[in-house]
Amino acid sequence: MKRAILLAIASVAAATASIPALVMAQGAPPSPPATFYGSVPSGVGPGQTVLAIVTSGGSSQTCGVGQTIADGSGVVYVVDVIADSQLAGCGAPGRTVQFYFVGNRQLATDTATWSGAGPSQRNLTGLGPQLTPRNYGPMVAKDGTN
Repeated sequence: MKRAILLAIASVAAATASIPALVMAQGAPPSPPATFYGSVPSGVGPGQTVLAIVTSGGSSQTCGVGQTIADGSGVVYVVDVIADSQLAGCGAPGRTVQFYFVGNRQLATDTATWSGAGPSQRNLTGLGPQLTPRNYGPMVAKDGTN
């Protein structure tokens, strides 16, 4: 009976010791996101979706989706911006983050700089012009077989 208990303890200890090796074999975990928050410009109401767009080398990538909410002093936003290790082209030190308010179809005139994981307060003061959505219709082509 004691031998069975000792064997069970030994196998649990061996399995526990192998967990760090399994985790290391999968690679390093991705970096945590940066959380941007602050006040929004007038004209932006609560319940709106906020997109965080990161610009790097002339290209842009949507790297976070947040929300506007009403607190005791007005309307504020919060959005997590994921790191480059989670999605290529996203947050890395020095990259510019723009904020797009979907309901208004407007970009904030203020930007932020991604500097690493953790909270970062950035109050937004103005909105740019409304962006015009583009609609694409289906294309019809004849392949020459009819």
